[in-house]
Amino acid sequence: MSRDVVFMYSGQGAQYYQMGRELWERDPAYRAALERYSRLAGPVGGRDLVEILFSRPLADSAEFDRLAETHPLIVAVSLALTDALAARGVRPDRVLGYSLGETIAAVVAGALTAEEAFWAVRAQAAAFERRAAPGRLVAVLAPVETLGELTSEPLDGRIHVAAVNAPGHFVAGLSDTDAGGFTETLRRRDIPHAVLPIRFAFHTPLIDAAREAFCDIAGQLSFRPPRVPVHSCAAAGPLAAFEAGHFWRVARGAVRFHDTVAALGGPAAAALVDVGPSGTLAGFVRLASGSAKGAANGAAKRAHVVMNQFGRDIRTLQQVVEQLA
Repeated sequence: MSRDVVFMYSGQGAQYYQMGRELWERDPAYRAALERYSRLAGPVGGRDLVEILFSRPLADSAEFDRLAETHPLIVAVSLALTDALAARGVRPDRVLGYSLGETIAAVVAGALTAEEAFWAVRAQAAAFERRAAPGRLVAVLAPVETLGELTSEPLDGRIHVAAVNAPGHFVAGLSDTDAGGFTETLRRRDIPHAVLPIRFAFHTPLIDAAREAFCDIAGQLSFRPPRVPVHSCAAAGPLAAFEAGHFWRVARGAVRFHDTVAALGGPAAAALVDVGPSGTLAGFVRLASGSAKGAANGAAKRAHVVMNQFGRDIRTLQQVVEQLA
C-alpha cells in the first residue's frame, strides 16, 4: 500500500441485526473469520453469535442493546472485516479505537489476543449489567457548546458530555429518568438527535458503580507491545502501550474522536478506513471536514466505509480495496 492507512474501530451503538449478512453469505474470508470468532467468543444464552446476529430483521435493531450480545458481536464483526481486508492485501499502518473499539484496536495491533479480548468484553458486559444503573446516550447533531443552552433545572448538572465527534456532533449521557425530558427539549428546538441502542450511559459518572469489577477484569489481562501504532480516543492521540488502567479511562472518560482524528496529521496524511459495522466514524470525519472549524484543525481527510446498513457490502468492500491500492 502506498498510503498511510488508518483502520478505525467503533464501539457500542454501531450494531444492528443482519450486519454483514451479504459478506457472510458470499465472501469466504469473512465467513470463515466470523465463524472462527463466534467459536472463540462462545455461546450467549445458549446461542452462538452468528445465530443471534441473523435471527431477527434489521428493523428490530432498536432493541438490539443487550451488552452480553452486542459487546462480543461488535468485536467479532470488526475483526472479521479486518481479516476480509487482509485477504485482499489491505492492512493498517495505524489503528484508532473509539470506546469499545480500543479493545478491537488492541487485538489488531497485537497487544491482546482475540481470546483475551472476548473473555474481557464478556466479563465487562456482565459487570455493567450487574452493577451500573440504566442510562441513555443521546447523539446530538449540534455543536457541543449548545448543551449549555439546553440544560436548566432540573437537568442542570445531570447531563454529561460522553463524546465529541465533530464540531457539529456530540453525545450526551444521562439517566433513564432524565432522558425523556432532554429529548423533549431537543424536539422543541428542532435539534436533530437520536437515542442510541445502548442501555448504559458510558463515558459518564453514571457507570462508576461498575468500576471495581471492571478494573479487576482489566487487571487480569497481559498486554504485549503493539506491533502497529495505536491512536486512542480516550487519550486523544498516540498510545505507546496498553495497561489495565487505560481501559477504565476508555469506558469512563469522554470520547475525543474529533481531537484524535485532527491529531493524525494534515489533510493528505492518512486514509481513514471505518472497519466497523455502520460507517459511523467515517460519517463523523466527513461531518468535520465539511465544517470550517474542522478544516482549519486539519480534519479534512478521506474516510472510507467498509460496511453499512444499506447492503451491497461486497461491492463496498471491493471499492475500498481499489481506492487504497
